[in-house]
Amino acid sequence: MRTPKPACGRPAACLILFLSLFVACHCGKSPLAPYGKTFETIMKSDTGIFRGTNFRMSSEDIKAIESDAPKEEDANDGINYLFYELKADSSTSYTLAYNCPNNKLKSIETDIYLLNEPQAADVFNSFKKYFDTRYGNSLTSGDFFIWSATTSSGKIKVELADESPTYKRGKITLVVRTVNDDEQ
Repeated sequence: MRTPKPACGRPAACLILFLSLFVACHCGKSPLAPYGKTFETIMKSDTGIFRGTNFRMSSEDIKAIESDAPKEEDANDGINYLFYELKADSSTSYTLAYNCPNNKLKSIETDIYLLNEPQAADVFNSFKKYFDTRYGNSLTSGDFFIWSATTSSGKIKVELADESPTYKRGKITLVVRTVNDDEQ
């Protein structure tokens, strides 16, 4: 009795076709994709506090996560500081400042520069929606939306503002920092 041939020809070809379809259908997109490409590029990862980092990481750990070399680096007086200038796309750039007193990450400051105010409003709304989903509704203080949360890294604050009207172009400021017990 003869064994029937697979419908697609050779067994190896069938296996490759099946695996390709399986990966395409089941891998899906990044959990950050629904917030938009610019957001996804800047946020980089949905793990950790921001961009895959966690508080109390060393500056060496941060450099391992960031693929580019820092533009500025300072380790004087026990305060390690890493500064990056990066591009999300042709119309969006951003800076990252990692502050690591005693070589332990304590805060991250990000300024995002966009082509215009409407583009900034879209990216701002993506960040706001993401943090609302992750930490609950925000409070406001002046132009800043503020989230407070207790995470595996301890108590944190996330502060987000669209400063575009002041700068007359797209500009968003984001600060993520640890909170002392007496600060709340």
